[in-house]
Amino acid sequence: MSSSITEATKDEQIRALESKVRELEAKLSKIEGQQQQLSNRGPTVHVAEEATSIPNSVFQRLSTNRDLTAQEIERYSRQLILSRGFGVSGQRKLLSSSVIVIGAGGIGSTLLMYLATAGIGQLGIVDFDNVEISNLHRQVIHRTDRIGQSKAASARQTLEALNPLVSYKIHECQVDANNVLNLVEQYDCVVDCSDNPKTRYLVNDACVLANKPLISGSAVGLEGQITVYNYQNGPCYRCLYPRPSATTGCRSCADAGVFGPVPGLIGILQAIETIKVLTGTGSVLSDRLLMYDSMQANFLSIKKPPKRLKCPVCGSAPTIRSMADSQETLLTAVGPQPKLVPAELAEDLVVTCEAYNKVRQSNTPHILLDVRVKEQYELCHLGDSVHIPLDSITGELDRIESISGGKLPIYCLCRRGIASADATIILNEAKVSRLGIHSVFNVKGGLDSWRTSVDPSFPRY
Repeated sequence: MSSSITEATKDEQIRALESKVRELEAKLSKIEGQQQQLSNRGPTVHVAEEATSIPNSVFQRLSTNRDLTAQEIERYSRQLILSRGFGVSGQRKLLSSSVIVIGAGGIGSTLLMYLATAGIGQLGIVDFDNVEISNLHRQVIHRTDRIGQSKAASARQTLEALNPLVSYKIHECQVDANNVLNLVEQYDCVVDCSDNPKTRYLVNDACVLANKPLISGSAVGLEGQITVYNYQNGPCYRCLYPRPSATTGCRSCADAGVFGPVPGLIGILQAIETIKVLTGTGSVLSDRLLMYDSMQANFLSIKKPPKRLKCPVCGSAPTIRSMADSQETLLTAVGPQPKLVPAELAEDLVVTCEAYNKVRQSNTPHILLDVRVKEQYELCHLGDSVHIPLDSITGELDRIESISGGKLPIYCLCRRGIASADATIILNEAKVSRLGIHSVFNVKGGLDSWRTSVDPSFPRY
């Protein structure tokens, strides 16, 4: 008896599905007929290529509350049948939504791919950089054959292959105070995957001024974090960090390194939060900061303080009312900034890589002091170099004095000539009281310049 009931139930389900298929086929036929009529009137507009000419407001009016096509139902079917508050209504919201992603790097790679495959209506991609070989271990949206190509264009190429139903718009520009507000105003939601503090402040302030939710993520070294700002009257970035300071994220992947899967994971988490914000489902990370430690396999959720009444941009009496105001706070911010240029040295303390190469080629006795951190030194170094990290130099003056012997000149070397310039200053000042230190020089441009001007086979990292 139960077997016959089961078979009857299956038959009913099959008939219902067949009926739905016929209904969808009829709708598809109607749409194809309409498209044919349009094609008879003039050329077809390919949205993926012409998105820059379609205002976002028009795009939304075209998409809101329409029925899903048969192709969309089939493509998004596995999330359409979810039972926890997503379904058809959630998919419609995604299809009528637009998201701008700041940065198509390690975090942006997985974020963009998951947003595209989820069926976001329009995706904006902001990046001014080009693809480099050192990007590829973590920036999985790019390919080896695209080295040298614009990251924004490379990302769009990958995304169009993943899901051609989405409209993609690229912005090949560097975010600054002059363009950021215009960028975020064009979209419903903003996702920050940038890697420097100044951009984070500019994007945050623009989102507050334009009343846009901001999904923020970062990753460096072995760790990453994610949170949501300016969502439903929640705190913004400046509520936590009113002004840039020495602790406001001065490390970069280029200097500290990054474990490839970590930014990928953060990007996936950002995609989840973005979809939740757009569809109004689940609990959004507006009141929490989620931190991830890959080596401890540990997620830590930290409760954020509430919105600050005295916040300079989202508080009750804001002092930042325009992007010009925002830029002004960054120009006058106190606290050290990331060091990008070497300390100024007298000309007689500096040698070029070409000049130092002549010293090596002539076998002139000298000391080559490599002051990079251990991890970078072990990665690659010039032969016969002595390794003493910059942070250890003041404690190793006796050793340096001993190996120099008061006769051998010391050539300081690092990756870009920045840390070595500081080492040169320390050792040059030590000459006053330490007769064992003869003369000190900074190798200008460091190993990056060595590779460019002397040995192209030397590894670049």
